[in-house]
Amino acid sequence: MRYIAMLLVLLMAAAPLFAVKLKLKAEEAEFDATVLSFDGESVVYRKGRREFTARLDDFEYASGFEIKKQFTPANGLSWLELSRWALHRGLYVQAHDTAVAAVKLDEKLAPQAERIKGNVRFLQADALLDRGNTALDAQQVEEARKLFTQVIELFPETPARTKAEVLLGTLDRVALELKARELEEAARKAQEAADADERKKRKPVDDWLNEQAAVVDSNAATKREADTECVQGRIHKGMPMYENAVKSLDNVRQLIEKNRQHYKYRGQIEQADSIDQSAKSLMVDIYERWVFYLYRNARYDVAAQVCNTALKLAPNDRRLLSLKVDIDDMYDPTQK
Repeated sequence: MRYIAMLLVLLMAAAPLFAVKLKLKAEEAEFDATVLSFDGESVVYRKGRREFTARLDDFEYASGFEIKKQFTPANGLSWLELSRWALHRGLYVQAHDTAVAAVKLDEKLAPQAERIKGNVRFLQADALLDRGNTALDAQQVEEARKLFTQVIELFPETPARTKAEVLLGTLDRVALELKARELEEAARKAQEAADADERKKRKPVDDWLNEQAAVVDSNAATKREADTECVQGRIHKGMPMYENAVKSLDNVRQLIEKNRQHYKYRGQIEQADSIDQSAKSLMVDIYERWVFYLYRNARYDVAAQVCNTALKLAPNDRRLLSLKVDIDDMYDPTQK
């Protein structure tokens, strides 16, 4: 039994077991594992007390490299092939270091290793340049400046250096544009804040003016209703509606004038004047219909009074002047 136990220990020691940190593409976090075997495609590993099998392609490239590295034979050609595998997957540091290791195993591979190392530098430079471009696209000017400078200093023999120098020359202009945008945005926010403060202060007067405008609109509807009543011969309903509408509109005009000292913000005076003018125009229109139906129904005395009142409001209105002529032909206030 003792002999068997020792044999098992020796067999386990001979197996290529090693503990590494691995990461699967489908998982977010790394994990500690012991790789038990690798046949070029499938990886058997122990995680905790359980064994798992996964394809090499299921692992992140860096983890896949560590697995392949531990199972790569100790000869230059195998290590050179591992270097190429890393290069094609963007593992530039690993590709460089593995190429160096391959030459140590076989000096005749130095020319091939140098080509790989040269490709590594070109690709590293391009990758760094891409990061700079990404930062520039994100308008991170100082980060882009740092990355472009690194390309120039670390990879002077690569084509990426020329591109980095050109892009570096545009950063000051980009920085000025960004500053201008920042100032514009700050001004916009300041204006928004000022507008919000103004809206809060002016709201009571704005609301009141809107209420007066609504009163004018309501009386316009009253006029239309009164017109319908009078057209259909129900002047006993239409006449009071004309009178009430005129009184309501006259009240609006008096209130507009009385409160002029409160119109402090832009547009309020203009809105007040517009409401006043709308109320006046509507009053004249109502007076004209009121006088017309009074005259038509032979109520000449009342028609004369209402017409005279209306002419004080609109002395040059041709409709009212024409009605006055017709009323005067039918009614002489001195002959009662």
